[in-house]
Amino acid sequence: MPSIDDVLRKAESKGVRFVELEYIDLFGTLRSEILSFEAFKSRRSGAFDASSVGLSEIQWSDALLVPDPSTAIIKDDTLMLLCDIWEPFGGKRSLKDSRYIASKMEEVLNKKGLRGLVGPEMEFTILTKELKPVSTLGSMPKINYHFSPPSDPLYELKLRILDVLTELGLEPEVTHHEVGVGQSEVSIRALSILKEADNVMRLKKTVKIVASEQDLIATFMPKPVPGDNGNGMHIHMSLWNSEENLFYDDSDSYAELSQEGRYFIGGILDHIGSLSAIVAPTVNSYKRLVPGYEAPIYAVWGRANRSAAVRVPVYRKGAKSSKRIEFRVPDSSCNPYLAFAAAFSAGLDGIKKKINPGDPFNGNIYTANLGVKRLPRSLHEALDALESDSSYLGDLFDQTVLESYLSLKRREASNVGSWPSKAEYKAYLYV
Repeated sequence: MPSIDDVLRKAESKGVRFVELEYIDLFGTLRSEILSFEAFKSRRSGAFDASSVGLSEIQWSDALLVPDPSTAIIKDDTLMLLCDIWEPFGGKRSLKDSRYIASKMEEVLNKKGLRGLVGPEMEFTILTKELKPVSTLGSMPKINYHFSPPSDPLYELKLRILDVLTELGLEPEVTHHEVGVGQSEVSIRALSILKEADNVMRLKKTVKIVASEQDLIATFMPKPVPGDNGNGMHIHMSLWNSEENLFYDDSDSYAELSQEGRYFIGGILDHIGSLSAIVAPTVNSYKRLVPGYEAPIYAVWGRANRSAAVRVPVYRKGAKSSKRIEFRVPDSSCNPYLAFAAAFSAGLDGIKKKINPGDPFNGNIYTANLGVKRLPRSLHEALDALESDSSYLGDLFDQTVLESYLSLKRREASNVGSWPSKAEYKAYLYV
């Protein structure tokens, strides 16, 4: 891993003038401050008011930004560094530092001789300045999947996004038009929990910047367009020891999925209510998690089943290195550090307790009457589940972190949930 001195020498050789120190709050918002290159060379860190972003109390609000040199990116004349958050005056690492929580999950895996790989599919919608989805004459809700030019009005925009992501070293793999009007997806190479969460933050930033350069708005909002598919962040997860993918078993005729993989799914489904508060953490998230829009509503799993909460991809037989599960509840309004850590923690709990996920379901869940556990219908409901079911998170979420998260999210659920929507004006204005 490069040292901060290595990074500074490279930056100086490239004529860098500014240093942007990036960090993440508990909600998953990317924040930053900009220093002159000379100021950063002498300080080697940043400082900020942690109480203004919900990371501390006002009476102990000074905090330090300590850059992680492995995250260095140089773009034009600016050096960008993601930072760890430390308490002031020679204090310790902040327990509310999202990167710290993700790194603790990696430590849990390392102690077991394991590593987790996670790869997200990032869905987003491109809007005009009037907040209308960008479309062509052929665009209609739910029919736009894999549109190609000239039907895809976002083709050139996606190519530009791939160019910039590649320039930044984020290793994009696939992009295409999604089902919704103005909706696209970008997938990036699967990596470790911390590194992939870092990449998610920078991918979102890049997509928004590229869209704004064309006078457009890129939104990762879970449900920006009524009557059309919402934006998910499906996360593909696999578990490895030093030699092999623990989710692969060629003797399993159903999906080549190992017993460990089934137990992992069992843990996710068992904790899916409380997980929802972390991976689908906004009022708007629950407008996406409704029947008929390829978003899950029941705690079931199945191979190749996009109506299930957990899907096991089965594109090819014998694909040992790519055997994985796809958790379809998350969306990009989440904090990816917390979401990835919590999902792996739930899966590990399933392996530890040998939680049976039940029989896989191979039909269309939206038209079935299964009588199985349903996902929360609102953020309030999900937060209630998290309050009563958090022990599987272990030491990842210190009690003060969990209490802060619940308090902040309950306030958000009450405040945003109390605003009347346009649909409510149409339905109830003249009652």
